[in-house]
Amino acid sequence: MTVSQPDLDCVAAWCEQQVPVRVRDQVAFGYTTRGASITLLERRAPWDGVGGWTARPFAQLRHVGSAWRLYWPDRNTRWHLREEFPAARDIQTLLDIVADPRSGFE
Repeated sequence: MTVSQPDLDCVAAWCEQQVPVRVRDQVAFGYTTRGASITLLERRAPWDGVGGWTARPFAQLRHVGSAWRLYWPDRNTRWHLREEFPAARDIQTLLDIVADPRSGFE
């Protein structure tokens, strides 16, 4: 199973809204997909202006059955279910959780 285009459009719009225009030359949010999973990334410009941008995964949304589940990476980028957040039929619900500073995501 792959992620639907409306869900990808929602994630792309969310990523665009997370970073103010004035700092987009330094930081950006992005995502990658694999099967029914979307991995959210924080991208940063090189601090010294040399080399390419780096990307750090900070959340993963997985479509399981008929709902989305939220995962977080440990220091080895192994993914763990965030059980305190219930499954959601709408991907925007989980994106709102990720954007909420009280949720523990960055």
